[in-house]
Amino acid sequence: MTPSGHVGASILATYIIEGCVLGNEVTPLALGVSALVGLLPDMDGLIAMAIKRQRPSQQKLRHHQFASHTPIFYLLMTLGISRIVPVHLTALFGMLTFLHLFLDSWSTDDGIMWLWPFNRRQLALFPRNLHAGGAHGLAFYRRHVRCWRIIVPEILLLAGGTALAYHTLMAV
Repeated sequence: MTPSGHVGASILATYIIEGCVLGNEVTPLALGVSALVGLLPDMDGLIAMAIKRQRPSQQKLRHHQFASHTPIFYLLMTLGISRIVPVHLTALFGMLTFLHLFLDSWSTDDGIMWLWPFNRRQLALFPRNLHAGGAHGLAFYRRHVRCWRIIVPEILLLAGGTALAYHTLMAV
């Protein structure tokens, strides 16, 4: 999933959980923080690019192979923040990070290591080698948008998140 899909999904999830389930007012700040939390698992990719001076247009970014892109990592992080953050915000943090991991298993060619540290195998729901033949950068994204199982949910999540963010901002 691209960052825009992760952001859209995070805004939708926050709106559903905070607004519909808990009955709390959904503020622009809540949506902004949820968008950042929804992108948090991809920070490992940015760090790896900076350290290795790697560019996604040159080679495949293998950040789904890092321990920081696994469920156990975010389970432990969620437990850690539960000591300083209210329960409903801790639960929302956990749900948003796990949503990110689920979406990375849905719409990437490699998936994530769901069973790490017991097994390093990456699992994807719809595996498809989008990097075949050395496709990176724009060539990779051209393949990405041509796969309907990937692009349709991505567009729906982005559109839904954008509509809810707009609605929330106009209500202020």
